[in-house]
Amino acid sequence: MRASDLLIDIGPLRTSRDFRAIFIARIVSLFGLGMAMVALSKQVYTLTGSSFGVAVSSMIMSVTVLAGSLWGGWAADRMDRRKLILWARASAALAFAGLAANAFTPDPQLWAIYLCVAWDGLATGVSVTALMAVAPTLVRPDQLPAAGALISLTGEIGSVAAPFLGGVLLALAGPAPVFAFTALTTGVTTLLLLRLRPLPPFEDDEDDDTEDSGSPLTAFRYAVRNRVVGGLLALGGVNAVFNMPVVLFPEMIDKRFGGGDVMLGLLYTAPAIGAIVVSATSGWISRAARPGRLLLTAAFVGGLAIVGFGLSGSVVVAFVMLAVGGAAGTVYEILEYALVQHNTPDRLRGRMVSVLTAQGTTGGVVGDGEVALVAKWFSPAGAAFVNGVVCAAAAVVVAVAVPGLRRATLPREEEEHEDDGPPGGGAPAPVGAAAPSLAKPVPAGDAPSATG
Repeated sequence: MRASDLLIDIGPLRTSRDFRAIFIARIVSLFGLGMAMVALSKQVYTLTGSSFGVAVSSMIMSVTVLAGSLWGGWAADRMDRRKLILWARASAALAFAGLAANAFTPDPQLWAIYLCVAWDGLATGVSVTALMAVAPTLVRPDQLPAAGALISLTGEIGSVAAPFLGGVLLALAGPAPVFAFTALTTGVTTLLLLRLRPLPPFEDDEDDDTEDSGSPLTAFRYAVRNRVVGGLLALGGVNAVFNMPVVLFPEMIDKRFGGGDVMLGLLYTAPAIGAIVVSATSGWISRAARPGRLLLTAAFVGGLAIVGFGLSGSVVVAFVMLAVGGAAGTVYEILEYALVQHNTPDRLRGRMVSVLTAQGTTGGVVGDGEVALVAKWFSPAGAAFVNGVVCAAAAVVVAVAVPGLRRATLPREEEEHEDDGPPGGGAPAPVGAAAPSLAKPVPAGDAPSATG
């Protein structure tokens, strides 16, 4: 393997104008959103004087994102996705403008903050779902892993850099300018996405015998019947609940490793560093001959990394284990994105994304409670150990019980027809049209998201 083969594949950016527009809009949006989250937490804490108020705003966001994604999944399968995305992003810009206006007043109101957070959550849920549903139609089928890697890389970089920049601007000017900046960047993303061509949902009923009632349950029933998507849904459910025990970090630093805020910050940063390294060198993932097997291996390694974190006796070992876990998780997410998108018909793709979003959102909430409860019974290290064992065991069980996922493949570049024009020029064949159901032999949250 040449060294150049390890570099991230930027083919989707070269061949698809529409994907470039989404990619640039995502970068702009992530920086604005990451900065706003810091300012929001600080402002709510200042007004309430308690972490409970901050938790309430987080809960409101989670619930409304879930509601928005469920409705957005249905709408993305029923209307022009370009219009849906633009309306959602414009609505989000209004929410941040409302936060800025409230913050500029002499007496900011907590109810106004919660109202704007709820509005932004709904808009974000809709836009993320619609963008995830449309992304596969903008690149060639063999470019799906590369597209997932590009999306993942921007998300990880944004998660590291944006909060820092938000903290700097917050310290210099207060929350109001931060919210105003986010409203501006969200407006810019809306303008960038105007470049997208009309994107009506593709009708491919003849390729699949699943009766479509228009309900999200239709996508769930399809997933249960499909060997690849069903296996991913089962494994993803376990990972969502028992994955990286982030809520244990403060207690681990306090009771096991010693140290202060700097060491705590290092633990939070470790998974992102591992993820960035993998995303930046993800060319080999796009060329994997057996992506299903590689995904299962990544899930198993990620579980072992959490076990290692629980057993670690020093913060250095814990940092390495968390970085390995972040790297393995990114390999999993890139391949999950590609396999789910490739094996889901276009007419169900919006609702399938909403099902995965609901799984990740509810799984995260349940997972925080689960690991906190186990930590009370045993210890924080014991809870991490248990979670890692469960994740590793789930990967083994799914590998044995769902051979369709273990054998899953993705289109290779050499398999594409020479006359298939690049997406973004003319009318590309949607990926869903090339993804037969189980009846015909035949694959992802906070999956990599599209513009948030």
